[in-house]
Amino acid sequence: MTTEHESDGFQRAFKLAEEHKFDELLEHLRVDDPRYGRLVDTCVRDERLLPVCARAGVPALEVIELLVEHGANKRYVFKSAAFNAQVGLLEAMCIRKWHSDDTYPDILTAAADGGAQLGNDSAVRDVFQWLTIARWKHFGGYRGYDEDALCMLVEAFTDVLRGECVSTGDFIMNNVEYLGFDESTLKWKGISLNIVEILVEDGAVKSLDFLCKRFGEDILRIVEHVIEHGSSVDFYNTGTEWEWARHTEIERWLKAKRIKDHKHHLMNAMATLDTVKDRLPEGAFLQIVTSLQGAYKGM
Repeated sequence: MTTEHESDGFQRAFKLAEEHKFDELLEHLRVDDPRYGRLVDTCVRDERLLPVCARAGVPALEVIELLVEHGANKRYVFKSAAFNAQVGLLEAMCIRKWHSDDTYPDILTAAADGGAQLGNDSAVRDVFQWLTIARWKHFGGYRGYDEDALCMLVEAFTDVLRGECVSTGDFIMNNVEYLGFDESTLKWKGISLNIVEILVEDGAVKSLDFLCKRFGEDILRIVEHVIEHGSSVDFYNTGTEWEWARHTEIERWLKAKRIKDHKHHLMNAMATLDTVKDRLPEGAFLQIVTSLQGAYKGM
């Protein structure tokens, strides 16, 4: 049971953390009251203070150390730091040997989840770049080659694209092996129907653009299939009919992509036609060019 005194003390601690006054917070937590016990123990039990400190990163390290000394869950600290893409804090905690066998996958999935929810692309990419080094420096050359690990990477890849963190997605695809996974993982799973369905529902057009550049028209065909037939991902269905998050925007995006592709093909056709115009019957070249230009303008 939390006393009124403890509650007041926690609220002040929480406020100091939000204001990034960590030196003052450290002094506040270290004060012992013989009547009520140590406030730091209350803050460890409550657990709300820890993620606020982790969000601040290295400036809150001494406070986090104090909380850990009094029993705060180290795994929770790693997850909070990764979610908020605090690379400096992750490195500092690893130097202090707070990590375990589960820490590497915890960091990877939490960072991807942060990308999905916060959309902080460059910061999340920094975490994944750090993982390629930390994998050997701190985690004994982590290797995730079983089915569960491969699924974890695919889910992380999907999460960063849900947050339209496309530079992070690009980094993951280019560094699968350096992250400790089978190099072929995202080649055969990376453009699965389920992933594209999720991105369509989220209206993540920037990520769909990224996949189009990597995999070409296959992505457009999958999007067209999803729009025409609906989603097969039961987890993202609501009721009996699929409710699109940003359906109109996706249809607009798809139409624009198709028009751009058609225009590209027409321009190629006109360029090819120009190379053979001397062999065409008189007047045929002008007639074909006029027709192609009419088709181009009509798009």
